[in-house]
Amino acid sequence: MKLVNLRNTQIGRFDIFEPYHELTHFITTRLGGFSNKPYHELNLGYGTDDDPDTVTRNRFLLAEDLGIPLDWFVFPRQTHSSNVYKVVKSDRGLGSLSRDTAIPDTDALITNERHICIVVQVADCVPILIFDPVERVIAVAHAGWRGTSNKIVSNTIQHMRHMFGCRSNNLIAAVGPSIHSCCYQVGEDVYEAFGHWNRDRESIFSFQNHKLMLNLPLANRLLLLHEGVPSENISISDFCTYCRAEYFYSSRHGKGQTGRFVAGMMLW
Repeated sequence: MKLVNLRNTQIGRFDIFEPYHELTHFITTRLGGFSNKPYHELNLGYGTDDDPDTVTRNRFLLAEDLGIPLDWFVFPRQTHSSNVYKVVKSDRGLGSLSRDTAIPDTDALITNERHICIVVQVADCVPILIFDPVERVIAVAHAGWRGTSNKIVSNTIQHMRHMFGCRSNNLIAAVGPSIHSCCYQVGEDVYEAFGHWNRDRESIFSFQNHKLMLNLPLANRLLLLHEGVPSENISISDFCTYCRAEYFYSSRHGKGQTGRFVAGMMLW
């Protein structure tokens, strides 16, 4: 993933999506907004203690930089679930100006509609972007350890197959910035939550200096592979949100006092 400077803000983009001109995608950084510490600068999350009016200003600033009206955005109210929602034209604008109007209890959005910008908010959890260039379907998912354990990525792809006839071998996926195994110490309860992963569990957990660490990006890559997405169609960001907290919000780094960056996709 490369960082790109826009007029007022900075975003990340994946080369793997660049050939597809009908698609736009982005991962925001924290640079370029109006929020004060500890939410500085481009906090896009209403579910924080930041001033809501400032979050609104940040969202309008991002929308202006992207050339996408804010009332084209759709936000879910994320609950670390494995729930997937199909977005239609009448949903456009939900959650864009208020958390109260966001799609409830949802951590993944899919659509084949043009001019709908679907996004998820993150601050250490894994944002996943998926595109089917054949059926022209996009999906975004938010996967913390609970969502990853419950295989939200698998559920998202299965919904894409069922609702739109997508074929896994056509899918292109990007795993965005998140906390990496270098910094993500977890407890025995998290290890036990992945018990149903069988042999895969041992590949995503490791011990470093006698501390149990979880590799969330690898776990979601394995889910994509198990659903039939070709290895060469998967791109993973090198950015660890904890290590690079100057670019990305990290709940662990901020000890819970932090903003949210977003990952989004839209079909033109």
